[in-house]
Amino acid sequence: MWRRPNRATLQNILKHPLYTGTYAYGRRQGDPRRKNSAHRRSGRVVMERNAWHALVRDCCPAYLTWEEYEDNLERLAANRARAEAKGAVRSGSALLAGLVVCARCHCRLGVHYDHGSGASFVYECVSRTNHYGGPRCQHVPGACLDRFVRQQVLAALEPSSLELSLAATERLEQERADLDRLWQQRRERAAYEVGRAERQYQAVEPENRLVARTLERAWEEKLAAQQKLDEDYHRFVREQPRVLTADEREAIRRLAADIPALWQASTTTAEDRKEIVRQVVERVVVDAQGTSEQVRVRIDWVGGGHTESTIVRPVRNLSDLSSYPQICARVRQLTQEGWAATAIADQLDAEGVHPAHAGVHFSAQTIRALQHELGVTALRPRIRSRSVLGTDEWWPAELSRILDIPKSSLYHWIKQGIVQARQLDE
Repeated sequence: MWRRPNRATLQNILKHPLYTGTYAYGRRQGDPRRKNSAHRRSGRVVMERNAWHALVRDCCPAYLTWEEYEDNLERLAANRARAEAKGAVRSGSALLAGLVVCARCHCRLGVHYDHGSGASFVYECVSRTNHYGGPRCQHVPGACLDRFVRQQVLAALEPSSLELSLAATERLEQERADLDRLWQQRRERAAYEVGRAERQYQAVEPENRLVARTLERAWEEKLAAQQKLDEDYHRFVREQPRVLTADEREAIRRLAADIPALWQASTTTAEDRKEIVRQVVERVVVDAQGTSEQVRVRIDWVGGGHTESTIVRPVRNLSDLSSYPQICARVRQLTQEGWAATAIADQLDAEGVHPAHAGVHFSAQTIRALQHELGVTALRPRIRSRSVLGTDEWWPAELSRILDIPKSSLYHWIKQGIVQARQLDE
């Protein structure tokens, strides 16, 4: 069967001993504690070489020597040791490096820094790019995401919010303890049923073969039910959120009053701020809404609980905004009413409408470009009466003809203040 390869497939080619002419069996073995009944092939783990069932050298033609194979394994292990530090603090100004997760493919987003400015960076999901050379799954500018998470972290570490959060964590731990007690009772019941079936089987006379087979089958069913219950319990334990210890809670309480000042201190480094975030944030899940400015963010807190919100990111084009249809309708309406481009820009700003880049106001040039794109023009009156002109005043076109100069030069002089001009009230 021919399949499209990915990076994991190519790594397996380097790690499989078959390419050295060696037959191996038992490289992956099932672990009952990791088995998920909903997935047939789940629970398989990579075993150490001394735990393989079979290893026979020189069974088929080899592509590389055994020494080259072992060198490959050592290099891969060294690379993995550097890359598998989940959420580890790395150099750079990105506050959430290693914590941001894509809501679509569930891969961690990497950090891409602008070579011209180390302070400018983007969180981007390049899983499809690395595997198949495809486009990025999504990307989020780092400044807006870091700012939102920083605000949430500092708000969560306020003494009042902190006490509520710790109280909620304690209630969560109590609920978990109650569930664990129910699981233990079910496991005790299953163990009792297995022991009872075993005693019944052991007590039957050997000559009663039909009864013995029936009791043996019942015993096996009880053992299978107990094994499945144990697997479900271990999966329940693995899926529980991390619980804070008493020492960790007390340390957080002591630092709660000092963290805001500590965060703003000049002596606090970027690595220190990252460490603070990692004490309370488990991961940050992002989901950019297409090419629009809206990004859904979910912060998963250590110890359980999450915070969801939508942030605004800067986009390249005005047409990428989610409010672009409303902006077009408003510009078309005001233009047809005779508003000038400058007045339309001021009105949009007053109504709370923002252009593609946050913190930037609409300009008359942007409005004119949008009017040209929409094919609408303002119904501006063309006043050519000499009665509105004062002494030594001319229309620009008239003055350019008198002086025999291009109108662009005249407008340049007006802009520089060399020629005095005024604009009539439309």
